[in-house]
Amino acid sequence: MVTVSLYTYTSPWMGFPLAHPVWSSLFLAAFFAAVAGVIFSLRYRLLQRQHLKVNDEIEARILQQQQLISELQLRNDQLKISQESLDLSMTEKDRFISILIHDLRSPLRYLYKNTAYLFRNWKRDSHAELDGLIAEINHSTQQIHFLTEEMMQWIATQNKAYRVRKEEFFLSDIIAELDVFYGGNILQHQNRFELDIPSHLKVETDRLLLKILLRNLLDNANKNTDEGVIRAEARQAYQKVVITVSDTGVGVSPALLQAINHYFNTSTPIPDLNTQFGHKIIRDFTRLLNGTIVYESPERGGLRVILTLPTY
Repeated sequence: MVTVSLYTYTSPWMGFPLAHPVWSSLFLAAFFAAVAGVIFSLRYRLLQRQHLKVNDEIEARILQQQQLISELQLRNDQLKISQESLDLSMTEKDRFISILIHDLRSPLRYLYKNTAYLFRNWKRDSHAELDGLIAEINHSTQQIHFLTEEMMQWIATQNKAYRVRKEEFFLSDIIAELDVFYGGNILQHQNRFELDIPSHLKVETDRLLLKILLRNLLDNANKNTDEGVIRAEARQAYQKVVITVSDTGVGVSPALLQAINHYFNTSTPIPDLNTQFGHKIIRDFTRLLNGTIVYESPERGGLRVILTLPTY
């Protein structure tokens, strides 16, 4: 016969039965605590992820704002540069008009005076007097012609699409052409034109720009010289062609010489320097031809201009 005990199993560790109400409460408490811990852990991780996401969004927005601020600062700087360029452009335009009027005033004044005198006296003046008067009128109209032609060429070179047209030719050919077209002006000042250009010396550059440039160098020398000598010479030095135009005229002071060289070798206009349109042509065309230009005062007096061009 088997006997079944009616007593509940007692835990050897606690001494209480498992079905005791205290154990049930503790089990439930532990269960809910574990569940709460899991939920808290999940919630904490979710909050961490949300916090990291919010931080990432904040950093992204801060970065966007910094980029926007940088772009605004760049636009502001560009506007300032544009305004400065516009102011400079307006200043250059006003200066260009002033130079142009200055250069036109003299030949137009002489043309007006001479034609007015010719209108009143052409019947009673001698042929010699009329010849001299007509020569002066021709000189004035020639100056106006050269100025307008060179002004149109200079305006064309201000276009960014302008390209220098290189060709190879003998330098003596250009000098000979200038002697034919400009020799009368030199004789009018009772000057002597001397040449030392090797007949075999070739250059490869823009023929028209070089011719205009040299004409202006000769014109400046002629204007500042009376009963003297104007000399043009050239030589080849390594990969360069050196062209020199000198005169025995009044020359310039050391301070003015320094100012002239500064003007021709920088882009900054010098307010105190009485520059003419011809000076602007010399400076700009020299740069277009990738050349350099230097003014010197020879010991014997006058002025010497050294134009150096690459031979390519």
